[in-house]
Amino acid sequence: MSPRQNIAYEHQSRINEALYRIHANLSESLTVAELARSACYSPYHFQRIFKQITGESVHDYIRRCRLEWAANLLIYNPKMTIVEIGAECGFHSNAAFNHAFKSWFNCSPTQWRREGYENRSRTLKAVWSASAQNPHRRYYRDTLDSHVQTIQRQVEIKRLPAQPVACIRHVGYDQSISEVWERLLDWGSAHGIDVHTQQMIALHHSNPDLIPIEQCRYVACLSLPERVYPGDGVGVMEIPGGLHACCRAEGGFGDLLYLMRDLYMYWLPASDYRARSIPPHAVYSENHFINQSGLFKLEFRIPVARDAVSVHRF
Repeated sequence: MSPRQNIAYEHQSRINEALYRIHANLSESLTVAELARSACYSPYHFQRIFKQITGESVHDYIRRCRLEWAANLLIYNPKMTIVEIGAECGFHSNAAFNHAFKSWFNCSPTQWRREGYENRSRTLKAVWSASAQNPHRRYYRDTLDSHVQTIQRQVEIKRLPAQPVACIRHVGYDQSISEVWERLLDWGSAHGIDVHTQQMIALHHSNPDLIPIEQCRYVACLSLPERVYPGDGVGVMEIPGGLHACCRAEGGFGDLLYLMRDLYMYWLPASDYRARSIPPHAVYSENHFINQSGLFKLEFRIPVARDAVSVHRF
């Protein structure tokens, strides 16, 4: 490996560690100085390289992640109070949380819980269903009863190991993701990886119920059999292990979004688990973005932890 490749690998590896630290510790202070120190950078170089890799400043990335996570918790964890959610997402006063949330979503956390989320979701779904790229086949209407008890029977809790992957980040949940997968698989083949024996995994950073489809963050990942160095726009990282709520599904483009909504909106609040702040991911056995049929088969996995409230029931 050339010195230039080695530097690129080190940058990618350190920033990926910083990203994991951010997502795993959203309730902490997460200052630039602390993140830079943990990544072995000066604050100046850390901010420059972070933006080069993620496309966002450190401050903007953390703020967006905290507010999107708070918006999710307000709906998917009804047991938590607004004050608790603000603290969980790193806001050290209720006033600061309310101000930041209202600036971002144009309504207060209380309004969001009462009607704001549904109003925003309804608007985004109308735009999405009108898109020419969306056949609007609701997966759960054809093959999955959306009733809570049916979903519960299909969800399995698994403890999974961490998974090293090569990855390409993408903004927008649309058919252009096919080009990302082609790039990733071509890169793998060029590096001597038998891509047909490796898992294809997609990280879903964004909830399409609250983020416009064109702004949703998606990461195409290819499992790695051994250590491989990044390059040509491909990074290397590790998908964290731990407890996951897993549900198998099949369908066509857009169908997964409705399954995600059912799992988060109905299964999760009724379960004895809470979602962790780490993004969920899908493991494809058939990837609709690259196969001719346009259909997928996958297992969708939500990182979870045992709900403290449910633990105290026993």
